[in-house]
Amino acid sequence: MKRISFLLMFLISIVSYTQTDSGDLEVYLNNIISNMPGDSGNDYTIPSNANLTTWENCITSLLSGDLTTARTHADAVNYEIVLYTDTAFSPSINNYYVLKEKSSPTNYWGTYVFLQAAASNEMVIQAPHSDHDFNTGKQAIYSFVRLQNFALFLNGTHRCNHNQASTCSGTTSVCSGSSEAFKVSDLAHNTNSVFQKTTEVIYNTYSTSVFVQLHGFTKLASDPYVILSNGTDQTPSGTDYALELKNALSNEDATLTFQIAHIDNWTRLVGFTNTQGRYINQSANPCNLSATSSTGRFVHVEQEKSKLRQDATGWEKMHQALNTVFTGTVSVDDYVKIQFKTENPFQNSIEFSADGVKSFSLYSLVGKEIYSQMNTANISGFFINTSQLPHGIYLLKVTTDKGIANKKLIRE
Repeated sequence: MKRISFLLMFLISIVSYTQTDSGDLEVYLNNIISNMPGDSGNDYTIPSNANLTTWENCITSLLSGDLTTARTHADAVNYEIVLYTDTAFSPSINNYYVLKEKSSPTNYWGTYVFLQAAASNEMVIQAPHSDHDFNTGKQAIYSFVRLQNFALFLNGTHRCNHNQASTCSGTTSVCSGSSEAFKVSDLAHNTNSVFQKTTEVIYNTYSTSVFVQLHGFTKLASDPYVILSNGTDQTPSGTDYALELKNALSNEDATLTFQIAHIDNWTRLVGFTNTQGRYINQSANPCNLSATSSTGRFVHVEQEKSKLRQDATGWEKMHQALNTVFTGTVSVDDYVKIQFKTENPFQNSIEFSADGVKSFSLYSLVGKEIYSQMNTANISGFFINTSQLPHGIYLLKVTTDKGIANKKLIRE
């Protein structure tokens, strides 16, 4: 599968950053969701149109590599972008951008995490009900830090935190015990949110992005352990990731049972009113109209508690299944071996060798392709003249018959 080269601003010395942290990213993020407000209090703030514009500008700037501008926009809505160095998986240390509210929160719009380097795959993991749907937030975090995928979205409050109803269609009995409209704090059912806005920006920016949304449910006797949907009852026009995930989960745990909305005509807990799914499936009105076709780029996962959500044993099953469907560069690096003849930092040239190379490209910090070469002669040694390149950070992307390897390089 084609991988997203997600290049964000990276300075040689992290001392120059005022918003930095390091440690165990999994612990760091779990602490954030454990401190989110509960199901009462109206802590969640409804964003204004101006807020959403500022947020969109923040995300757009961050994705384009303009960290300074992104931080300016984040600051305007009481958020910050922390460059977090995850040291828990040493020697595979990774840097992340954690877009989170400041220490005195006022909005509770959620936390958004992006891998700083080239992502291992085009998947975005979303947990919009991490507080209410037991352990889905922890499960999402567990998978994200191990997969090194594109991004992770976490909600900011309990889904029932605010007393105002969402204007989007659909009902639930979760908050009061009787059927009523979703709350504005329910980020899976409200288009007027930064959770929705971030989804829209990424969906429109990266044509290969796929959004996997993790939920939990209380199993009835007639229910399977896992309910999967692409957000519609239609067969997707592209890859059927819901079906692929079902097959991968079956391989991890043969005792799991499944229903897939568009295959099994299943109608319970299928996410047809999910506003992210509606948008991704190109509904004419994501707030009020269910989609009538499927792009395949949205996967809604409902999970019974004991098999996949209870603890790390279940989280590992989900992690392995997602890794099977969305193969990561962590496993690719195990068998794509690149030998460099020049040092890193490099100076006037980059020389390397590798077997089975189909092509390779060199990219600038903001994702501009500087050099590209097809290996039509089936050689194993390669040379790039870099004498005219300015000093800075570059990404070498090497495509081989065994996968794609990405290497971050510095010119001094």
